[in-house]
Amino acid sequence: MASTLVISFAIILFSIQTRFDFTICYGVALILVVDLLMFGFFCTFYYSYMADVAYGCLGALLYSLFLMIDCQLLMGTFSYRLNPEEYVNAALMIYLDIILIFLYLLGRR
Repeated sequence: MASTLVISFAIILFSIQTRFDFTICYGVALILVVDLLMFGFFCTFYYSYMADVAYGCLGALLYSLFLMIDCQLLMGTFSYRLNPEEYVNAALMIYLDIILIFLYLLGRR
């Protein structure tokens, strides 16, 4: 739980102060999600401890990228931003990203 907390706060603080726009990375994130799903499908047929560790690390990294993108969308200082009416959805997206980081670090699928 502590590692998820540290990772989440570090990503949120970095996304607040950086000048690089991560909101344009949604296409890359979609491709990485499809790759992670295919890797998870492969891992169901070929069980290995190292594959489980790799799957957990890749999932945590991917949802860390999603957390950074969602935080920058919520702030609205870059090219893509959310309307003020969508702040509840953005808060739910950030909450879901943090929960999924926690679950991938635990090793649960």
